[in-house]
Amino acid sequence: MRRALKAKSISVVKEIRASESRVIALPDVVAKLDALGFDVLVETGAGEAAGYCDERYAAAGAQIVNTESAWTRSNLILKYKAPEPSEWVYLRPELAVASYMHAEGNPALLEALRSSGVTSYAIEFFKTREGEFPLQAPDSEISGKLAIIWASYHLQNCNNGRGILVPYIAGTTPAKVVVIGYGNAGGAAAKLAAAAKLAADMGADVTVFGNRQAGLRRFQSMMPRGVKCVLNEPKAFAQAVIEADIVVGAILISTFDTPYMLNEALVRRMKRGAVIVDVTCGYGEGYLPTCNEYTSHREPFIERFGVLHCKVDAIPASVSLTATEAMSNNAAPYFCALAQDILLGKEDPVSRSGLLSQNHEILHPEAIRHMEFDSQSLVRP
Repeated sequence: MRRALKAKSISVVKEIRASESRVIALPDVVAKLDALGFDVLVETGAGEAAGYCDERYAAAGAQIVNTESAWTRSNLILKYKAPEPSEWVYLRPELAVASYMHAEGNPALLEALRSSGVTSYAIEFFKTREGEFPLQAPDSEISGKLAIIWASYHLQNCNNGRGILVPYIAGTTPAKVVVIGYGNAGGAAAKLAAAAKLAADMGADVTVFGNRQAGLRRFQSMMPRGVKCVLNEPKAFAQAVIEADIVVGAILISTFDTPYMLNEALVRRMKRGAVIVDVTCGYGEGYLPTCNEYTSHREPFIERFGVLHCKVDAIPASVSLTATEAMSNNAAPYFCALAQDILLGKEDPVSRSGLLSQNHEILHPEAIRHMEFDSQSLVRP
């Protein structure tokens, strides 16, 4: 016999975006929400691609429902990525939706959120009292590590790379890795720290560039011995990039107004078969105008001027089980606080920091700022 719905209910919905296999909440999170008195609905198959079957959600206290029920029978929707266009029909004023929205680079999504009147939360903007962005950390760390793993693989000759092995072999010249920035915005610190640490542990010669001495000192304290953290002066930066086998960058959350750093003239001077990985995947040309288009998980690299470029949106989706477990375990207390804020009126400042839209208005300052820029967007795979 199916339980009757409580007045306050939450749905975990299945991701329908291409190449997206993650799920926003695992059964442990469902159990925590259920224990708080919420009725939790899980769309059938929501966790299957990440290795979690419907039965495990049911055992945690969830009701397994179809797509229509998941979207229409709850007050709060939890999902990994922003609603897709085919899901916009479900958006309505009495509904709240929380996900990794990244809407500031997507004018059509912003308009759908505004016009529908839905209350939406961009969980990537959840900010603690200490100024940290806790829900960016898991995906950022995975992105940084995969950046080095993918780059290392594509340095092989069979992939048109330089023929360099990143793990150090005695008697050979260490691979040179350059990371741009040290994370003075959002989750970039975790991305770059993960990339720099992994590269250094593999025996590579690693240099991190940043613009503030104090920030660089803090970042240096997180790094293993051998990682050089230096001020970003044009001459030193250019020389390091020209000599690099791998360049990894994550400068800002968004890049409509990020100054060019790796411009065409500099990329043309890089070693043939070197690799650039853009883990930010911003919304304008940003620091990487030689790759003003997204690449895909199936074909992550394209060649420009003899240099391999990677600009995959949502890199962690390629390791859906790891990414889901890392994110869900980290996010559990924040989702519980969000649900209590929205459905029980227990105000949570961390949740409020991610409020994106409400009552037919776009509210988050980052989204408002980007609405002032050129609305031209990249074509996603």
